[in-house]
Amino acid sequence: MYLTQCPACGHRISSQAESCPSCGQPLQAKKGGGITFWGVVGAVILAILIMSFE
Repeated sequence: MYLTQCPACGHRISSQAESCPSCGQPLQAKKGGGITFWGVVGAVILAILIMSFE
């Protein structure tokens, strides 16, 4: 965790904050959070390929 500046008001805030506690500006979405749609599609395709070789 490190401190960064809010793009709207310039206050220093945590890099893990979802929004600025001073002005409420939403910050960037967190990266790598959970399974995405394409991750599920890839897993289904992989499962189909594995089952087809049995």
